[in-house]
Amino acid sequence: MLLEIVKELRYTHFLPVVGVIKNLYNPHLEIGEEAKRNELSVEIFPCAGRLDLRTILLIRAFLRAQKIEIIHTHGYKCNLYAIAASLGKNISLITTCHNWLSESPKMNLYAWLDKFFLKRFDRVVAVSESVKQEILRHNISHRKLLTIYNGIDIKRFSNHRRTNSIRKEFGVDQTYKVIGFVGRLSKEKGVIHLVEAAEEVLKECPKLIFLIVGDGPLRKELQKKYDFAPIIFTGIRNDVPEVYQCMDIFVLPSLREGLPMVLLEAMASRLPVVATRVGAIPAVVIDKETGLLIEPGDQDAVKESLLHLLKNPKMAKAMGRNGYGYVEKHFSSKKMAGAYLDVYRELIENA
Repeated sequence: MLLEIVKELRYTHFLPVVGVIKNLYNPHLEIGEEAKRNELSVEIFPCAGRLDLRTILLIRAFLRAQKIEIIHTHGYKCNLYAIAASLGKNISLITTCHNWLSESPKMNLYAWLDKFFLKRFDRVVAVSESVKQEILRHNISHRKLLTIYNGIDIKRFSNHRRTNSIRKEFGVDQTYKVIGFVGRLSKEKGVIHLVEAAEEVLKECPKLIFLIVGDGPLRKELQKKYDFAPIIFTGIRNDVPEVYQCMDIFVLPSLREGLPMVLLEAMASRLPVVATRVGAIPAVVIDKETGLLIEPGDQDAVKESLLHLLKNPKMAKAMGRNGYGYVEKHFSSKKMAGAYLDVYRELIENA
């Protein structure tokens, strides 16, 4: 999402730089590498711990040298470092709140601290109305809070033709249907409800493969229990557009969400989708038109929805076409970047 904004900003009078905090013990520089592949300006800030004074000073020196006027952050750690590095400087701060994970007491503490520090930002953007309501419960001013839906590069996902290479890689018979999930393998994504429903679906439609794409804290547990022939755990992939093209149905059984990019990507790939009625998902999935909506945690609904699509292929194909048209019209990266551009201009004018 960050990269989509920056790519669009290249065609404006703004000069964007992608700043990446490099954690010494868990680097994860993928976003910086992808930015470089797109010929975007990137700055890496090494960081040795949760709160590294040297990192703050490095960011502060960069802000001064480059005469930065706006910092746009994503995530609690970046929020904290932006506030600390910009103290005393005439720099506008904007942050985007995607969601907060509740995997452990530590993550709950980080989420609480993040919401507390949101008061220091000039603008706070929620990616869905549910995230906005969560922010409002922490006494953030209505005046600085707004909602901007995520957007994607439609062409990146719609221009790929259906390919057999992914199926060949995993030994999937061409006569089989592929049901897919892409995302973090964590509790809030509800993937457990998909893999448990898979066993029931396979009893009625045995010529199926379930492709689980992604990584996360539940991966080992899920693989140990469910890693049998019709369910394939791929880990993280760098060819996600191609992966979508080998799927026939996409499922997102999340228990909590903001506005998931993977859902937009799947719909831009013309896939019929099954998704839960949480976060901003109902703003994207129009039930029985662009996909099927189910209640979170309802394993039976996952099973019935999949069987319904599998037994009605013409209807499933129509939903895929409708979903593509809806995402193209309402959730493009150009539309998203335009909304952020308006915010940046307002901040500059009022600085």
